[in-house]
Amino acid sequence: MPTPDLTAAVGPPSSRERIVALDAARAIGVVAMVFGHTLDALLAPAAWAGDGMRLYWRARGLTAPLFMLVAGWAVVVSIRRGRARGAAVLRGRLPRALLLALIGATLRFPGWDLGGLRAGDTGPWAHLLAFDTLQTIGASILITAAVLSLPLRRREAALAFAALMLLAVALGLDPPRELPRPSAALLGIQALGGTSPFPLAPWTAYSLAGGLLGVLTPDRQARGTALAMVGAGGLLVAATAWQGIGTAPPASPPLIAFRIGALLLVLAALSALPARVAAAAAPVGRLSLGAYAFHVPLVYGWSTHPGLSGWLGHRLGLGAGLAVGAAVLAAS
Repeated sequence: MPTPDLTAAVGPPSSRERIVALDAARAIGVVAMVFGHTLDALLAPAAWAGDGMRLYWRARGLTAPLFMLVAGWAVVVSIRRGRARGAAVLRGRLPRALLLALIGATLRFPGWDLGGLRAGDTGPWAHLLAFDTLQTIGASILITAAVLSLPLRRREAALAFAALMLLAVALGLDPPRELPRPSAALLGIQALGGTSPFPLAPWTAYSLAGGLLGVLTPDRQARGTALAMVGAGGLLVAATAWQGIGTAPPASPPLIAFRIGALLLVLAALSALPARVAAAAAPVGRLSLGAYAFHVPLVYGWSTHPGLSGWLGHRLGLGAGLAVGAAVLAAS
């Protein structure tokens, strides 16, 4: 088999200048993630009563898709700027994917039922093997790297990402739900549905959309790229916004299309920021994994430790909740 020409697949490498939209989106994602989880865990029901908070709750649904889409885009940029070719592309991304899976599984460790784990009970094993954000992003990295390890031209790579996106959305429409005894079958069901909060289908669609964006976007930001994002994002939002987005299930194709469109509009706006913003935002974005791994157990608890949600409960007002969120962000 000939050695894949990745530069033909995703465009010629350029200078390593920061991509403003990518860095800014990562930083925004970290801040939105920490504040979103903190407010979700600690705010009293009365604090959610206002129209502004209800609107925020709908917008908060963009946080995980933002992380996943940006992860897909970043993998393409990294591969494009690297020297690896063919199978080396996939091997190079494997340690990162395994690290994400390990951290994700560790955060889901069901220390509250060690007896059930030892006895092979389905409940604690299903909890441990469920796919959360990190596991799904890790799998998405491998899928993206696998596509770019093939000898594909730009158009062929774009078609591959688009086809995989559609497959992820289609599989998410009817996910498996019946949980067997702990086995490889249980892991497979959790990967595609089951009780996972972020199963591969449909959630990898966002990372694959980021991969598609990376394939189609030149390394250097240009006005035409931002206009293309505005056009595609505006079209997706206009076509889907009327379909009850606020109440649609996560696997709803219109909701997925709406979120991708909204994120394209956000990225187009961020691309207009000056380059110095990228320099300021880049360190925050690079801390995203550490911030996630630290703040989730702090806010929601881990194993038998209750975390802030167990200590404080849903009883804080908005001001206090924002103050705690700022403290958690600073600690993270």
